[in-house]
Amino acid sequence: MPPRLVLPGALAETIRAAARSAYPDEGCGLLVGQGERVTRVVPSPNVAPRGRDRFEVDPRVRLDLMKALRGTPERLLGHWHSHPDAPAAPSATDLAQAHEPALLWLICGVSGAGEAALSAWKMVPEAGAFAPVPLVVEDVTGG
Repeated sequence: MPPRLVLPGALAETIRAAARSAYPDEGCGLLVGQGERVTRVVPSPNVAPRGRDRFEVDPRVRLDLMKALRGTPERLLGHWHSHPDAPAAPSATDLAQAHEPALLWLICGVSGAGEAALSAWKMVPEAGAFAPVPLVVEDVTGG
């Protein structure tokens, strides 16, 4: 598990825009990268039956991605999802659905006014809770 998550500014804006677009439902997608750096964001429709307060990445999107990553230096780092009109922090629902502790969770709290805050988390199975992961959002110039 990386000690932090580095997210290029352009990818942070991609996530924020997708969260705003999905509002008032939850948006979601996958995070691909190397080490602690996200190199791309893969969009996914939210296929959860209750999309306003749940998310589920389309299994086909994930399967296709896993096939495409074989033999490359990139790997699946985690996923992102939004919390409409709620903080960018794990919910009780998130905790109940955290079945892959090796994956990071990036959460985007998005409001009806378009504000979109980001935070990163990892599941700590021994504690039965999430722990924050330092998130470094680089500006668009890379610094």
